[in-house]
Amino acid sequence: MAENLSLDDQATQSGFARLVGATQPAIAKHYKAEVFTVGASYKVWLHEYYERLRTEAAGRQANEARNRRDMAQAIESEVNAKLKMRELYRDDQLILDVESTRKAMVEWSTVGKNEFIGAVESIIIAIESQYAITVNREPLQPNIEAALRTIGGYEIEFTEAGEGGTPDLDTAA
Repeated sequence: MAENLSLDDQATQSGFARLVGATQPAIAKHYKAEVFTVGASYKVWLHEYYERLRTEAAGRQANEARNRRDMAQAIESEVNAKLKMRELYRDDQLILDVESTRKAMVEWSTVGKNEFIGAVESIIIAIESQYAITVNREPLQPNIEAALRTIGGYEIEFTEAGEGGTPDLDTAA
C-alpha cells in the first residue's frame, strides 16, 4: 500500500499500482485500454478500475466474438421481423403476387388505350358537329398510333427469381 497517498491526488500508473497491489505493467494495460480518465484523481481511477473488474467478473466484457454474436442476433431479429411483416401484409392482402400485378397492369394499359381512342373519337365528332365539317382521320393516325404505343408499350417482363428483373419488386410475395 502506498504511504502518504491522498485519494484526491492526481493519479499515476505506478502510484495506482501500489495502491491496489498490482504491478505497474498490469495497470498500464488498463490505461492503454482507456479504462482510466487521464488526469483524474486516485478516487476516480479506483471507481473506474472496480467498475471494469465488476464488468469482467460478470462476463459482460465486450470482445470481438461477443460483438459478432450480438450483431448476428440483431440481424436475425430484423430479418424475422421483416418476414413477419410480409406475412401480415400478405394476410391483409396488402401485398400482391407478381402475376396478379402483371395482369392488373396489362388490363390498365388496355383500359387506357380504349379511353384514349374514345376521347379522340369524341373530340373529332364534336369538332365535326360544331363546324359542320368532316375531319380526315388519316393524317391523325400516326399521332394516335404513337400515343397508343406509348400507353401499351410498357411491357412487363418478369424473370425467374435470382435472374435480375425489377430490382425493388418483391417477387417472393
